[in-house]
Amino acid sequence: MSVVQRFEGLKDEVREGLGEKIVALRRDIHREPELGFDTERTAEKVLAALEGLPLGIRTGVVENGVVATLDGEGDGPTVGLRADMDALPIREETGLPFASEIEGKMHACGHDGHTSMLVGAAHALCGMRERLNGTVKFFFQPAEEGGGGGKVMVEEGVADDVASIFALHLWPGLPFGTAATKAGPIMAAADAFEMTVRGKGGHGAFPHQTADAIAMAAQIVTALQTLVSREVDPVEPAVVTVGEIGAGSAFNIIPEKARLGGTVRTLNEDLRRMMPERIERIARSVAQGMRGDAELDYEFSYPVTMNEEGAARTALGVIRGLFGEEHTLELANPSMGAEDFAFFLEKIPGAFIWLGVGEDVSFLHTPTFAFDEEILPQGSALLTALALESLSE
Repeated sequence: MSVVQRFEGLKDEVREGLGEKIVALRRDIHREPELGFDTERTAEKVLAALEGLPLGIRTGVVENGVVATLDGEGDGPTVGLRADMDALPIREETGLPFASEIEGKMHACGHDGHTSMLVGAAHALCGMRERLNGTVKFFFQPAEEGGGGGKVMVEEGVADDVASIFALHLWPGLPFGTAATKAGPIMAAADAFEMTVRGKGGHGAFPHQTADAIAMAAQIVTALQTLVSREVDPVEPAVVTVGEIGAGSAFNIIPEKARLGGTVRTLNEDLRRMMPERIERIARSVAQGMRGDAELDYEFSYPVTMNEEGAARTALGVIRGLFGEEHTLELANPSMGAEDFAFFLEKIPGAFIWLGVGEDVSFLHTPTFAFDEEILPQGSALLTALALESLSE
């Protein structure tokens, strides 16, 4: 039986049978966004939506995570499906009737959709247990947005028995209903740094008596851009961004120190490990040349999101069977964004998949991000099909 035949009618079945429930759950989660590991209410909503299903439930994973387990009819391997639950510290400006009721917090990255899609897949797969030659684990993870919840989940061992794993991310810029992935790197490593630039403070009218930390910091920001343009192979992607700069207490005082904060994105692990030394060398050289110094605090955060070749091939085959060739995209290039699903993929063969919500949709992490909810049952159907394909006889 072909992939097309195996999944014929699945999209319609999920939409007609579960579409309203999936959308209602998404809206309920969207109204009450929660940050980081503090996803207690979201977890409660997930548990309520799973109630009555033949699932083994484990709560309190990395504080407020949930892991649900479905045993199929056969004794095959375990496949994992993962969704993130946390929101962002953004004030919503969508005007939606179910907009965030929590000031300064918003689901601006689609995690409310990811969570509801995974709940929909759990319902669908529970109705198909006889087709599962193995086990499905559903991971509802907190703290994707900078908290490293995926890393902690993996370290707690909840995925130790998983043979393969998949996750979806709603993606503006892709045509609606198109799913995209690739073998190898699909998203970059994201690391962070803070830097303290030290000089000698003094009166703004007598700069010759000072070592101006602001002037040093400005020169360092400019010099760091040459790191990518002159020290990294031109065909090797890398990004160095200074996103924070702060100094001073009054307009006529030259401060003693300034602070910089930034992010570094890479796809090559060897290059990634070289970046702290290179950043520190440039910064200290500039500062010392201006009679000051610089101290670097560097944190390796999220690794490269690396799709395993076989899992990516499986995903692309399932997408073609479910959505058709015209809605299947094998990506040519990765994104320089980052994703903590990378921690699962360091341990388990799997694939991360983008699900298009339209080319004219506001991008992720913006206060106007919103999407057509018709995509949600399609996402549930795709997660369902990935599990079925992974556990087929």
